[in-house]
Amino acid sequence: MMFFFVGCDDKELGSDYRPQGAEVAIKVYIVGVHPYLNSKKTYLSYRPILDYLQEKIPGVKFELQTASEYDEYEKELYAGVFDFALPNPYQTLNSVKYGYKVIAKMKPDSVFRGIIVARKSKKLKNIRELTGQTVSFPAKTALAAAMMPLYFLHESGLDVKNEIKLKFVGSQFSSIMNAYTGDAIAAATWPPPWEQWKRENPKMAEEMEMVWTTKPLVNNGFVVKGGVDTNISLEVARALVELDRSEKGVKILKNAGFEGFEYADETKYMPVKKFLENYDRAIGLPK
Repeated sequence: MMFFFVGCDDKELGSDYRPQGAEVAIKVYIVGVHPYLNSKKTYLSYRPILDYLQEKIPGVKFELQTASEYDEYEKELYAGVFDFALPNPYQTLNSVKYGYKVIAKMKPDSVFRGIIVARKSKKLKNIRELTGQTVSFPAKTALAAAMMPLYFLHESGLDVKNEIKLKFVGSQFSSIMNAYTGDAIAAATWPPPWEQWKRENPKMAEEMEMVWTTKPLVNNGFVVKGGVDTNISLEVARALVELDRSEKGVKILKNAGFEGFEYADETKYMPVKKFLENYDRAIGLPK
């Protein structure tokens, strides 16, 4: 199921906006955010950011669109539905093949790492304790929350194809809940949804713990579809990068759960490309 959120009314545009004549053309851009949060949290986190962009760039609207699962989001991304998008790094590199261009990225990179969580009662200490057990993951293409943890387990000596049962459940929260309910001995995710899940489920969180963590990689990219007006693209990138330079912007980012954006291009993702090459040789990239 796709979730579609419309931007604010014309009157909510920035103070510099002054309609001229009987009709003023408003350009609408669709922005797609990959489902690393649930749909409600995605809206609450990113609608204020898009409202901020509308204030900074008069005469445009940004509509927020996302999906509940990774597969659906990727179909829309690669079909060119989004004018702007916030895909994970794996999807970012793939999107370039479909005509998108990297213009910015989330920061910092230090939080872009995989983590493996479990119930405290499991008392997991050694990775070999996962042998023969079910481990849950959001999706095969979730870089931080699936691919990086799987490669971590591989490097730690576990045959992830044969020695554990892989369960891909569609979303970050579902992955965590599988470990909580006991449907999996452990769950892979990454820091932002893990922290959000703990805030929303404090009682359950008391029974859970982070057991292992991976090394970090490059954070999520912000891309623009080919054909979008270059001036608008530049304005969007500049507004995102400057978001953390104002008190209002800092509040918006705090609500969204990350520090901000920085300029980037495809070359910034070369470490991700190298990781994917290693992952493909060791485990095999998702088909």
